[in-house]
Amino acid sequence: MSAAPRPLLSVADGVMLICGMVIGAGIFKAPSVVAGNSGSGAEFIFAWILGGAVSLCGALVYAELSSRYPETGGEYAFLARAWGSGAAFVFAWSRMTVIQTGAIAAVAFVFGDYASQIVPLGSHGSAIYAALGVVARVAAAVALGDVVQQAPVGGAVQHVGHVFDHLGAQFVVHRSLLTSGPA
Repeated sequence: MSAAPRPLLSVADGVMLICGMVIGAGIFKAPSVVAGNSGSGAEFIFAWILGGAVSLCGALVYAELSSRYPETGGEYAFLARAWGSGAAFVFAWSRMTVIQTGAIAAVAFVFGDYASQIVPLGSHGSAIYAALGVVARVAAAVALGDVVQQAPVGGAVQHVGHVFDHLGAQFVVHRSLLTSGPA
């Protein structure tokens, strides 16, 4: 007899986790790229609506998988069930060594780009700030230790991070509306 995992996060925690993964720091970099490649404002808005719809579909798939197979292991468990433990292992290994580390580096460089606009450190300022950001994040994780690894505390940290994402996005929007002149 197998027992279902004990739920530690609320629905609000889950929503914040998904929003944090989908939005992340990309919201501060991607709009200018999308706008630059759009032919009109309507295309720009449509691209974001389409991206939101695709993200919603992905979130609903994960919700269905999680409710149908309430096992620990997340994607590993789903892939092991569908394609065997070999495929699940390869995905988990690539997630650990490439996918997550690449995402961390991308977020660090977004931070580095913006920080170097505030206090320039020369031609490699973005990379220096990115490295400092990663080192600071690792130092915080080591200093907090097991506290952040507990699900309720991690959920609370995600809530705070999401609030800062929204405040930053609102700042960018309000600042752009108040700034006059060509971009």
